[in-house]
Order: sequence, then C-alpha cells, then structure tokens
Amino acid sequence: MVSTRGVKFKFSEGERVLCYEPDPTKAKVLYESKVLEVCISKDGKGRKIPEYLIHFNGWSNSWDRCVTEEFVLKDNEESRQLQKRLTEEIGRASCRERV
Repeated sequence: MVSTRGVKFKFSEGERVLCYEPDPTKAKVLYESKVLEVCISKDGKGRKIPEYLIHFNGWSNSWDRCVTEEFVLKDNEESRQLQKRLTEEIGRASCRERV
C-alpha cells in the first residue's frame, strides 16, 4: 500500500489489475487493466480520496478512465474467478434475451 500526503493507495502505477466497467449503463464486468497513474481527488465532503487512471488492455487509450478504488481489484485468483462468473452471467442473460 502506497501513501501520498495522507492518502493511502491500494494500487500502484504500472500494476496489473482488474477493473469493473465504470459506466453504470453497461454490463457489470471486470476487464484486465493496468494502473497508469495514481491521483488524489476529493469526495462530496471535501475529503481526499485515491483515484486511478486505468487503461483497459486491448482497448484504445481513448477509453482510459479515472476511477475510484471500489472499481479496482487485485489481479489474483479470487478476482479472476469473479471475472469468470460475471462474464458467464452476462452470457446467460443475453441468451435469455434472444429467446
């Protein structure tokens, strides 16, 4: 965990991570990603919070997004299992829509 000016970051620049789709209108899936930059932002109450500039692997950098920690997971076996489960759920849901 990295600390900058009193803000603790769970992830560091260059780290491979999994990131949820940040657009709430799209499916809840996890993408293989990389942390490009760590930033400090402020929440609605003026408190400093960590944010991450994320690059989604295989996507153009025009899709890079700044997200808060709740969107980012360590790239480990547990997170990969969750990624697989979410992808399977999306697949089942789209099959039901076509029927």
